[in-house]
Amino acid sequence: MLRCLGLGLALGAALASAAFAQGSPRFDGQYMGELTLTRTMSGDCAEPPLGALYPLRVNRGEVRFAYTPRFATTLTGTVDDRGAFKAVARLKNGAVQMTGQIRGNDVTAYLVSPSCNYTFQTKN
Repeated sequence: MLRCLGLGLALGAALASAAFAQGSPRFDGQYMGELTLTRTMSGDCAEPPLGALYPLRVNRGEVRFAYTPRFATTLTGTVDDRGAFKAVARLKNGAVQMTGQIRGNDVTAYLVSPSCNYTFQTKN
């Protein structure tokens, strides 16, 4: 009996963590924002063109951001029920990580890579 209860609890925990890993669909949509170079640690960091807008997409709670100014890669992650998100892409020399917050139509995020840091801010 206890063994069945333990297996049931383990299965329930696994299903709950899988549901959480999918993220919250509450924030689904496309958010257009500007990137601003905030710090250069090493290498050739590209200053985004003035007025260029970049899409951050959320679909079924999954965040996708095409990080084109420097590495031409896509960051992926999840957004939680409060609008906080984290997206990551692996590179040859490390990783690029984006952490941010969605509030209504406003998104503020920070991108950190091995060579450059950027901020992302939606433009309405």
